[in-house]
Amino acid sequence: MPIVHAVVQEPYYEQPPWLPKVEYKEVVTLSALSNQADASLFLALLCGYNHIDVNREPDEVVRDLIALEEIAIRGGIAFEDERNRIVPSCCSGLETWRDILDAVLGKKGAWLGHDPFPTLTYESEFVNVWSDDVTGTMREVTESGRLKMYAITYRRDELIDKLQRIEQDLLDFYRHSLDKALAIVDDDLREALFSSYRRWFRLNAESS
Repeated sequence: MPIVHAVVQEPYYEQPPWLPKVEYKEVVTLSALSNQADASLFLALLCGYNHIDVNREPDEVVRDLIALEEIAIRGGIAFEDERNRIVPSCCSGLETWRDILDAVLGKKGAWLGHDPFPTLTYESEFVNVWSDDVTGTMREVTESGRLKMYAITYRRDELIDKLQRIEQDLLDFYRHSLDKALAIVDDDLREALFSSYRRWFRLNAESS
């Protein structure tokens, strides 16, 4: 059965020196199953992408994060079945994940990044997530280019359900991984950061 994940990508920024150094990886999945290494890479990317200096006391870093009204962070929604995986392309951000849910609800296109240009198409009760711009909307498609493309197909109602669950995945990531990684930070600051995190990613705190 095809699945979806909330991911951040290419976290190749300086890691906070007050956290254990971890090995870099290209794609980090955010969910209740994430670990402390995932939290470290998320923080490295969040701070680096948003010009927050990590070489200071943890409380100072967190205060600067809290002050951000909005953030940008490389990533988005990854689509996967037993054979293929389609990850967000360049200039896609996890902070806009709800736009993808809204697009599927309205049977519209969604921005999933460029070069390649992952694309959504709709057929009756199904949604096809294409690895590139199969419709030729963003650029002309050659026959050889079309042959290299592939799609992951979802029942539309099931994809909507899976995308709605992303909210819980992001909340679980904070509670089970990120908050624990920041245990050295003052409790009130961590609570304020959670409020900012919910604002950045448009999350409902009442999700359970």
